[in-house]
Amino acid sequence: MSEPLIILGSSARAAAQSAVAAGYEVWCVDRRGDRDLRGLAPGPPGTGVRVVGGEDYPQGILTLLDDAPSDAKVLLAGGLDGEVDLLKAIGFEHEFLTSPPEAVRRVRWPTALATIPKMPGLRRCKTVTTISFLRRLWRLAFGSFGKMKYLLKPQNSYGGQGIRWWSPGDPIDATHYLQQYVRGMPISAVYHCDGWSSILLGATEQLIGEPCFGASEFAYCGSIGPLQVSEAAREAMSRLGVVLTQRFDLRGVFGVDLIMDFKGDLWPVEVNPRYTASVELVEKITGIHALSPSDGSRKNKPSRAAVRGKAVVYAKLAGGTGGVPDLYELFDKDEVADVPEAGKAVRKGAAVCTVFASGVSRDDCFNKLKAMANRIYDRLGI
Repeated sequence: MSEPLIILGSSARAAAQSAVAAGYEVWCVDRRGDRDLRGLAPGPPGTGVRVVGGEDYPQGILTLLDDAPSDAKVLLAGGLDGEVDLLKAIGFEHEFLTSPPEAVRRVRWPTALATIPKMPGLRRCKTVTTISFLRRLWRLAFGSFGKMKYLLKPQNSYGGQGIRWWSPGDPIDATHYLQQYVRGMPISAVYHCDGWSSILLGATEQLIGEPCFGASEFAYCGSIGPLQVSEAAREAMSRLGVVLTQRFDLRGVFGVDLIMDFKGDLWPVEVNPRYTASVELVEKITGIHALSPSDGSRKNKPSRAAVRGKAVVYAKLAGGTGGVPDLYELFDKDEVADVPEAGKAVRKGAAVCTVFASGVSRDDCFNKLKAMANRIYDRLGI
């Protein structure tokens, strides 16, 4: 009999597909309850899926877990990194397949990356959690904190939600912090670890704030890979994974968002101690199960395409004409995921679905993803 696994997050579909392929029997709670997620759960479609949304998210997860298998471990997807008290409550009843709550709290603290020792090829973003009296005097004298630009980031954000430019004079409350803005390519490194050792599974380019997918300025809207990096950059990413694992006692799969600047140096900006959006693409490219990479076998067939990509398509307007079309009529089932029920209304800025494409180059793949998004927008009437 398959081992049960509880998957929790804003969207559980990608993690659930990986878990099923790795031999788990999944029981999921997320905010969408999409058609393809319901088809992954055991028994009649949807019996292993619970949906919690609106004002009930995320605290409503605790009540829904009363129906979950009592002996199941928990795998975190996106959206719960900042909910440490909730994770601790879950931890009283269930063991985590990903990092435990205290490790999540420590590695997600705004200044956590500032404690990483200096390493070749890695740079550290300046981080500000409060504006001291001396900093206020500096700002009055020079108008800013020097020539640096800063982003104002929520402490519990995910997927770029709620990030905006910081203007000198804007306050920083207890739920936000400032992080130095670095020009370059946003990338994501994917790891599997056991609290001591760490394996770099792969890396992807991240698509951030692309208007063609309806994304806001800093919102995550896709990944393209495999990312070709120099041997020095790969060594730097590998060393970073080991240091993070040992310093914060990370477990299972996790991801690190970085900026690769124009000199090739890497600037870590955020650690995601969970199954991330880029993990799914790395699995498709390499054929390795991120949840169980140490078994020495590639249970998935690796991609033969030169480049693979995924994109999250966001609603540009609310509603549209008659809601979301039946996306299975527009695309093959391996080209689309996170599929809502046909006719469902979608609020402006919300994710409609995820699309997948492959190509001979990065630009070829990107253009195919863009064309797929346009087909959806044409059918939505926006």
